[in-house]
Amino acid sequence: MTASLLAGAGVLLALAAAFGAWWYVRARGLVPTAARSSGAAVSSPPATPAGSEPEDPAHEHGQGDDKEGDEGFDYAPELRPRPAPLADEATFRNAFDWQHMRRELERLQARCDAQDRVIAGLRAEVEDLRDCLASPAVASAPAGVSTAVSPEYDAPLVYARQGLDAAAIAERCGITLAEAQLVCAMAGARPQTGKG
Repeated sequence: MTASLLAGAGVLLALAAAFGAWWYVRARGLVPTAARSSGAAVSSPPATPAGSEPEDPAHEHGQGDDKEGDEGFDYAPELRPRPAPLADEATFRNAFDWQHMRRELERLQARCDAQDRVIAGLRAEVEDLRDCLASPAVASAPAGVSTAVSPEYDAPLVYARQGLDAAAIAERCGITLAEAQLVCAMAGARPQTGKG
């Protein structure tokens, strides 16, 4: 007797497992339901005008209160992935502005680097010009041009440039005749011995 009870319990347990497996397979959509196989599409109820009660879809299909027509009911709705949330406009605008600013910054950095190279080149040229002007100025001074004149010979030099002779310059400025002749030679005037 106990063996028959155990055998009956095993059969019931096997039937329950088979029934659960069948519902699991049906829920996963591996077995088509009657509504799907007959071509009837399960759709959302039509929109109702404002102020009216939405109709029960069971009454539309003539199912009413009877429980025998469960074939239109979808026990396991088809799972669909949710669409990705759309980024709001402010987030999109911020990302766009950030990329624009990054490109603008890179452009300005490249421009500054180019200007720095130009400035460095100009500084090198200025230094070269300073070196060229400083060293040859003393060595290549023309013979007729005085680079530095002592203050006591300023007046004799002015008279020599005006064309006075060496003797007149010596008398007016109180210098010797040899110094006056030297000043006249520096001024490019011809030293004259006579008075003028």
